[in-house]
Formats: sequence, structure tokens, C-alpha cells
Amino acid sequence: MTGKELTYHNIIQNQLAGLYDHMTNNLLSWLPENDYIDETDFTDKQRDQIAAVLAIEEEWMLDPVVRAQVTLINWEESDES
Repeated sequence: MTGKELTYHNIIQNQLAGLYDHMTNNLLSWLPENDYIDETDFTDKQRDQIAAVLAIEEEWMLDPVVRAQVTLINWEESDES
């Protein structure tokens, strides 16, 4: 890697780290970790925050398959009928 490439690599790495810090500690701080929450209970603000995180992920990760593997938000269907 050339010096210029290394500089850009470090900038992108720092920007991504800052984005993920913002998403986890600000936008999604209300979301329980490794727990289920019903989407019908979301407030409008929480819906907006989820949409913001998904938009950021889509902007930074162009491949939808990779994005689905590393997303901060995992949707699961309820077993309840």
C-alpha cells in the first residue's frame, strides 16, 4: 500500500468507526442488546432512528448481501400467531 493509499485507508477506517459509534451509542442506545422488541411498540423517533441507521449502512456498504451480514439491526418474525 502506498503512503497515499494508507492515508485514505486510515481516514475511511476512522470515519467508519465514528459512524458506528454514533449509531450504537446515540441512534440505537434505546434498543436492548440481544433482546426482542416489538416493532409495533416503536415511537416515531425510534422509527426515524432505525431508518437513519439503515440508510447509513446502505450508503457505506453497497453490496446488499454483505450489508445483511453485518447490519446493526436484525429483523426476526415472531413465533406468535
